[in-house]
Amino acid sequence: MRVAMMASYPVDPAVVPGGVPAVAHYLTKGLARRDDIDLHVICCQGDVPCDQVEERDGATIHFLTDNSRFSQAMMLRPQRRKIAAVVQRIRPDLVHAQGLGLPTMAALDTGLPNLVTIHGIFWREQADRSSFRRRMGSVIRKYGAQRQLRRIRNVVVISDYADAVLPQGNDYRRYFIRNPIGEEIFSIQNEPRGPRILVVGGLRRRKDPLTTMRVMARVLREIPEATLHLLGPDSGTELEAEVRAFLREKGMEKQVKLLGLVPKETLWQEYRRASLMLLPSLEETAPVALGEACAVGLPAVGSDAGGIPDMIEDGVTGFIRPAGDDRALAAAVLDILQSDELRRRLAGNARVRGEADFNLDAIARSTVAAYEEILGEVASEIAR
Repeated sequence: MRVAMMASYPVDPAVVPGGVPAVAHYLTKGLARRDDIDLHVICCQGDVPCDQVEERDGATIHFLTDNSRFSQAMMLRPQRRKIAAVVQRIRPDLVHAQGLGLPTMAALDTGLPNLVTIHGIFWREQADRSSFRRRMGSVIRKYGAQRQLRRIRNVVVISDYADAVLPQGNDYRRYFIRNPIGEEIFSIQNEPRGPRILVVGGLRRRKDPLTTMRVMARVLREIPEATLHLLGPDSGTELEAEVRAFLREKGMEKQVKLLGLVPKETLWQEYRRASLMLLPSLEETAPVALGEACAVGLPAVGSDAGGIPDMIEDGVTGFIRPAGDDRALAAAVLDILQSDELRRRLAGNARVRGEADFNLDAIARSTVAAYEEILGEVASEIAR
């Protein structure tokens, strides 16, 4: 079976961002181990330096440049034309779109049997109001997502939350398949080095980094030697300046490290040395970082937004507290940092759940089973 996966993909194999690129990267590795799948990944994105084809991670990766300006207003037609040319060459049996937006548009363009994994819940997210361009982009993405949801039939839901917020009345065939994580993560032995908090997500508004900083300010009142490492991309917006200004004002620049995007080896080291993960986001579907935390055996404190409560079992693998409530979030963080017994219990439970929920071979099997069911139905319809 030849499958074309439409997705964002890591250009640098040593640096795997979170979100869809991480999902596509790990799922590619899982599918590549199967003899019955010939996988082609097609990605059209701004960080690709030139159009090129690579054999990587057991699959054929088609990297396409995206230099189009104002393409949202043009419904991403330049990118869709480039992707369509690749599809015409490789002639897949099925197309798997990782996320709404360009991947789903390109999948629907093909007219081939397709499957869409729902990642960002664009139609429920608050618009980014940091600039006119970003504000209009948010509006266009929301409108486009709603149109796409009326056209797709086969969907992968990656959390109970993603399932619950799908529009009612649409005749979806739903497949519940969790986001995969890297197998190498399971080999990490978590050995905290001091009271260290790990945040993975960058300085984006929906990750609510200002609440993270307010939580850390409260933690430092009780545990002055605590540190926080924040990984992930800068936002390039006023929010980033606000975060840095807060750190200066509170004198927290030595205790808080903004590390940006880091190589995989550095990420693994951060998982090894952290005491807990903090995720106070305002909107999430099924964050890869929480799956990785489970696999490592890292307790987590998260907000009650989106799919976070689907991945943190309150009082068992970590704690859930109201989004934006820095007092409640800080209290939960302090409970873990100040009790070795509690931390060990939560860590053990998290590890058990990680091994049960994020086995890459099992996720790949479920994905292929979905492909086979979709193609089987198409064959039956043709036979009739």
